[in-house]
Amino acid sequence: MADESVSPIEETVSRDEFLNLQEQLKATKAERDRQAFEKAEIVSRANGFARERDELRDRLETVTAERDRLVAGKAADEDSAASAEQRAAEAGRRLAEAEAEVARLRQALAAAPSNDPGQMLCALLCERTQSAVAWTRAQIPAESPLLPYFDKTVATVTTVGCQALRLSKEAYVWAKPHALALFARTKQELQSRMEKK
Repeated sequence: MADESVSPIEETVSRDEFLNLQEQLKATKAERDRQAFEKAEIVSRANGFARERDELRDRLETVTAERDRLVAGKAADEDSAASAEQRAAEAGRRLAEAEAEVARLRQALAAAPSNDPGQMLCALLCERTQSAVAWTRAQIPAESPLLPYFDKTVATVTTVGCQALRLSKEAYVWAKPHALALFARTKQELQSRMEKK
């Protein structure tokens, strides 16, 4: 009798654990799906930026070729007799427009974001963090005495984060050769001990 009364309690406990594990599994799957979606979004954006960069590069080559043609045309026009000055002025104007277009396209190409996934992820994280901070700041009333403290906190956290990032990069650069040397020394020592045995 005592065994029969204990058995349903154990089954209830194991069912609760089972349901808890199912909920954890659902949450894990949802997180995995969310991360997969964000990764696909980043890859899609990277592909879009790469296409845009290629289009800008093609446009730059076209405009550069047009500029070179116009420069050659301007030189040929200067040699002609009667309407040389008028045609040269027109070619000069078009050359200036072409050079302005080349400068604009070069600037657009330089400003185009990188298609490196790591840099894109950093840019996406920065963008989302900035929007979250802006949203949080907008929730604080303008006359609130907490607003200056919030601004100081954000500035301090930004400064500390930048310093931590810089220091971690420097620590990585410093530690990498030491870690590789330690690994090589340990490997060599293990090999020599194995050979002695």
